Amino acid sequence: YAYRRKNENNWDFSVCVTDLPSFSNSKAVLSDVSTTNQTALISLPSLGIYRLKHKFVNALSEIIYYLYSISNNASVELKFSNLSISNIKQVEPNDHNSTDERFVLNSTIIGGIKAVLGMTYANQPWKAIGAFKKIISLGFATGTYVSIFSTPWQLSIDFSILRFIILMFIAVIGMVSWLIYSHHFWEKPSSKSQRKYRYAYNLTTLTTLISLTVFNYIILFLFLFISVMLFVPDNLFQLWGKADGEHSITNYLRLTWFITSVGLLAGALGSVLEGDEKMKELTYSSRQYARSQKIDEQLEKEEASSNYKEREEQHEGQVQSHKEGSKQ
Repeated sequence: YAYRRKNENNWDFSVCVTDLPSFSNSKAVLSDVSTTNQTALISLPSLGIYRLKHKFVNALSEIIYYLYSISNNASVELKFSNLSISNIKQVEPNDHNSTDERFVLNSTIIGGIKAVLGMTYANQPWKAIGAFKKIISLGFATGTYVSIFSTPWQLSIDFSILRFIILMFIAVIGMVSWLIYSHHFWEKPSSKSQRKYRYAYNLTTLTTLISLTVFNYIILFLFLFISVMLFVPDNLFQLWGKADGEHSITNYLRLTWFITSVGLLAGALGSVLEGDEKMKELTYSSRQYARSQKIDEQLEKEEASSNYKEREEQHEGQVQSHKEGSKQ
């Protein structure tokens, strides 16, 4: 693709950037470089999420400088020394494509973590918060309803911090599990997908949904905290929960923490997200499939346009030859 674009536009070099992961022998690929074709590919997920723009600009600059130096017969090496990524090594490509040089993250574990985090960041989970409006509404209604009974007040006073954390963990994991099940986000084994990419896609889906759920947990917590602070008298903690009156703010926070977890878990299970198409974009497999279809359609249109131009040129040549023959 990079080589074709380079030739079509008469460029000196062509560097493609993708948000799709690339792996070579279970190691995350940072870049593929073809000195023969003067093209390169950068896989953004391998750069992680910390200072992504800075690392991308440095990687792009080094690749362009390297290709330029090679085209002028200069003896240079591409080391990515300006990147704050350690243990980048060059390996021989084993997939028989036009790539001459391949650069991977040496550590399989660190490289895999960087790739998954980079893919999660590329998903931009914060843009899908709007799809949780229904779930937040149900969670808020459930949390508010639960708070009118005395049992949550007593439990919020008696619970230890560890129990609050466990309850919150159960609520988040339960929510994520339900979303994966109800929206079929989990990619199953098939002949069309390699195992390493399927693992990466599913892990990214998991981290993306966890991030989304945590964001919405915080939003729900803030809404419920404001509601409790405005409408719940402080003396009810002493009457219902037998709490110490000297820790009024702490009592409000503990009650809000408890009803947020209960509200999210009870109110969200059985509900579905709004904007199903938007949520499907959070799964890499769906987005890659849609992108592949779009590229195939574009290639078919370009090929059809090229064939049409060739037929037009042939037709014009035939007409011209007939005219010349008639003159004779």
